[in-house]
Amino acid sequence: MLTFHGVPLLGLGVGVGARSYTGVLDYMVGSVKPSMSEVADYITQVNAHALKPVTGFVLDDEEIIRKRLVLDTFDLGLAELDRFGYQDKADLFEPILDAVEETGLLCRLGRRVQLTPKVFKYRDILSWMFFSDTVVQLDRDYYERLHEQNGLARKHMGTLIGISGIRTAPTAS
Repeated sequence: MLTFHGVPLLGLGVGVGARSYTGVLDYMVGSVKPSMSEVADYITQVNAHALKPVTGFVLDDEEIIRKRLVLDTFDLGLAELDRFGYQDKADLFEPILDAVEETGLLCRLGRRVQLTPKVFKYRDILSWMFFSDTVVQLDRDYYERLHEQNGLARKHMGTLIGISGIRTAPTAS
């Protein structure tokens, strides 16, 4: 919950796929679905105090504002974002906030915005409205690589068991 208020978070948990968030960097030290060799490398790096991010994104002031809007619109004082230049960039965000307010999914209390309970099931959709084109592209690239790796793993598994492809359902002949 503290991450939603911009507090840094060191991802430990599962380890290889754990995400970390600082005030200016979001990163992972491994992949979401690590292989056994990645887990072994992770353990070796931990023991050697040599972990390094393999996936990450540096946040400039605009991205920090976007991240806070994505994570913290449940109850966010927009004045908290002024130190990142919110007033200068308000034209990027205010039309979205106004539209969400018009639909009754957000209320304003001065410069504080709060999502109404109606929006909770749509929150992820709202969040994507604040993502920059850069982050959308980075997300797309990351998941394309992940799907490509999964496809290669399925193809390799098929070769190992002596078939040319793995099917999820029988085909009609």
